[in-house]
Amino acid sequence: LALVGININEVEPIVLWRPLIVLVFAAIALLILFGFLFQDSQRGALLLSILIFLFFTYGHAYAYLKQINIAGHVVGRHRYMTPLWVGVSLLAVWWVMRKLRSPRSFTPVLNLVSAFLLIYPSFQTVSYVIQREQTEKDALKAAQVKGAVLPLGYAPDIYYIILDAYGRADVLQEMFGYDNTPFLQTLTSKGFYVAECSQSNYGQTMLSLTSSLNLDYLDALTSSLTPDADTRAPLRALGQYNAARKFLAFQGYNIVSFATNFPVSEWKDVNYFLSPPLEGMNDFEIMLAQTSAWRAPMDMIDKPPEQISAEWYRRRTLFALEQMETTVPDVPSPKFVFVHLVIPHHPFVFGPNGEELNSIEAGVPKFEEYKIKYPDQVRYINKRITALVDLILQSSPNPPVIVIQGDHGPAPFDVNERRMKILNVYYFPDDLEGLYPTITPVNTFRLIFNKYFGQDYPLLEDRSLYSAYDIPYNYEEVPNDCTP
Repeated sequence: LALVGININEVEPIVLWRPLIVLVFAAIALLILFGFLFQDSQRGALLLSILIFLFFTYGHAYAYLKQINIAGHVVGRHRYMTPLWVGVSLLAVWWVMRKLRSPRSFTPVLNLVSAFLLIYPSFQTVSYVIQREQTEKDALKAAQVKGAVLPLGYAPDIYYIILDAYGRADVLQEMFGYDNTPFLQTLTSKGFYVAECSQSNYGQTMLSLTSSLNLDYLDALTSSLTPDADTRAPLRALGQYNAARKFLAFQGYNIVSFATNFPVSEWKDVNYFLSPPLEGMNDFEIMLAQTSAWRAPMDMIDKPPEQISAEWYRRRTLFALEQMETTVPDVPSPKFVFVHLVIPHHPFVFGPNGEELNSIEAGVPKFEEYKIKYPDQVRYINKRITALVDLILQSSPNPPVIVIQGDHGPAPFDVNERRMKILNVYYFPDDLEGLYPTITPVNTFRLIFNKYFGQDYPLLEDRSLYSAYDIPYNYEEVPNDCTP
């Protein structure tokens, strides 16, 4: 429950039930077993409580101790910790069975502590769900959808392709020594406009996508996101039921979305939601394994949880690219295809030619690794995007609109400036009028709807608002110092 509460901005509460049912039934079975062995349910319950505590603290202790190095030896290793935890467990069994006279004296205190520990994460989860549902209702009511005037004489297919953490060309050159000019020139030769001085409006995925898809800055969408707030519940609702999606659905578009593991970009209730079949544990269960004693057998017998999680990133990315090439061309037009690919963002699971990488560590890679593997993922996704663009242009019944954007720049180094500089390129069916070098994502759909649907949205001032993850709405404005 605490793990769901802490990560409620990133997970659906429904992920709680499968592991919770397994753990509760396991606890009940052990409680019955201990009660039978000891002929004392209170004594069995106390021992089980101690073992549960040890089970759920192992992974946390392991992660902490893994960072400690003494005389060249990493303290956090299963070869040291597993015997220690087993020894403490056996000591607990001996103490409860042989030394403890009255286990009943512990029961009221432990019941009180347990109730207290359950209250806060339960409150976090329930209050988040209530807030999200209210925001969803408001988002659905707030839509002022107008009928379209189609200057082209047809409604163009629209592809909105987000490449997570894809930085601007000058950032790739400065940070990684990587020249992205050939890729950009290839797109230009196909008719794309490269906004060479573009910046993101926000430095975090949920903030950036919610803003761009709603054609506005966050403070104009809701008054609840104050500088001291840390909830992302409104972003989730506003991102899923966004203005761009609602407008195009009203115009008769088929909406296509993909599984991403980002709540703001997983639109499960659209015409076509494409998701790879679930294999093994989901992301929350992997995280649960990382923080519990289940981590030890996984690391020694199966695969480390980080590796399993990374494989899911790889599987989702490959699935989305394959579906864009096979299924999406057959979706009836007009269609709005929103695909959020978590690449070139870490974890680094692709080599420059798409080969699988296996050495995945928890957390953000060190810059030395980042400097090598981030450009390799750029190389790979560039190849796939180039081929995908050719397919879209060839298979579309009418010339489409294609937007390829980074939601923010490379993470997490020199964050408040370079993180805001993004790839931002556009393909328009007729001409490139209205585009300019410093355009930001908040104006993307304003321009498209004005240009191809007869709307009259004024273009907003292009601003870049950086914020730290734990205080997402306490912004620092980052000026655009780029010269086209």
